[in-house]
Amino acid sequence: MILPRRLALAAPALLLAAAGPPSAQVGEAVEVVGSARADGATGSRRLAPAASLAQGDTLVTGTASLLRARLRGEIDLRLGAEARLRLDSLGAGGTTLRRSAGPFWFSRPATAPRSPVAVVSPAALIAVRGTAFWGGETAEGFSVFVARGAAEVSAQGQLVVLTAGQGTDVPPGGAPEAPVAWAASRIAAALAAVGLTP
Repeated sequence: MILPRRLALAAPALLLAAAGPPSAQVGEAVEVVGSARADGATGSRRLAPAASLAQGDTLVTGTASLLRARLRGEIDLRLGAEARLRLDSLGAGGTTLRRSAGPFWFSRPATAPRSPVAVVSPAALIAVRGTAFWGGETAEGFSVFVARGAAEVSAQGQLVVLTAGQGTDVPPGGAPEAPVAWAASRIAAALAAVGLTP
């Protein structure tokens, strides 16, 4: 289907907000397994628990590594091995994260403010309002799984809406496939990639 008007208008607004200059602290590292760093305006710095994270930082994990971070807006962000994700914009008007590699997990409590969130990936745009979901490469392409709430996944002018327990695959250069319920084994493998268990 064609992108709905609300997504077509909201997503560019979030992306424009990301163009602003880096700001003060927007979160901190909570747990690091292996190696992780933040590449920011002042250079690259190794991350350890309690290390501050700033808007504009690109979070990078090493081989066989995991990073857990707590971000503004009660966001719990987890990155698996060999991941890269930029903290483009985090504020009252919304959050934009730009992922370029590796598996990730995003969640926030159902009671958290419902400010819009966009996760931009080379394969697809994910728009959410209050949820817990996983994204990353799989044998099928770029895949997204929603554990709680709902998310809209769009690519190539097509959009699908995922609800709890559903996932979609986006083949290279293609559009998101119809939502399907993921098997327990596939969910377990996805969560394990970011250090979680079902």
